[in-house]
Amino acid sequence: MKEIFDSLNQKEKRILKVFFLLVVLAFFLLFFVALKEKDTYFRTLSFLSSKKIEFQKLNLSKMEKEREWLRWEKARQDIKELKTNYFYDEGEGINRLRLDLQKIFDESNIEVTQIRYTYTGFEREKIKQVSITFNLSGTYFSLKKFINSVEKLPKFLAVEKVDFLDTSAKGGFIKLKITLAGYYAL
Repeated sequence: MKEIFDSLNQKEKRILKVFFLLVVLAFFLLFFVALKEKDTYFRTLSFLSSKKIEFQKLNLSKMEKEREWLRWEKARQDIKELKTNYFYDEGEGINRLRLDLQKIFDESNIEVTQIRYTYTGFEREKIKQVSITFNLSGTYFSLKKFINSVEKLPKFLAVEKVDFLDTSAKGGFIKLKITLAGYYAL
């Protein structure tokens, strides 16, 4: 190889030295640029992994919000079902409640006197309560059947208060003063 360099003249040797110098310079330039790019690559890779973690957190949060929204939507449906199936409709007035009560009275075979209605509105809850107070008398089994009929009724009509007026065994009848509460949705 030394013979090849010896056979070159001075001008060719200088051109070869300049060319070698340019190759070495290009190599160093490429080496330093590659190091910088390598560093940028690793920084970008680290940034990408942090963004992936952030995306996973956001995705979990989004899924939780969707589940919460579905729970609220289910609650809205339940409230709508309650209003249509269990509350009395204010548009019908008290007639539906009176008809239900009359049906229960007839089925229970009891004597009812002194029916009194009291209305209470709950603006915040958007419902109204009707308290129905009356005296009734009947046998133990007819009274038990009456209370059972009230409790089984699918509408919101509940026994609120029971006062015993006469519990003597005269003729096997018991006299009670009962307060029922019925609810209307506004």
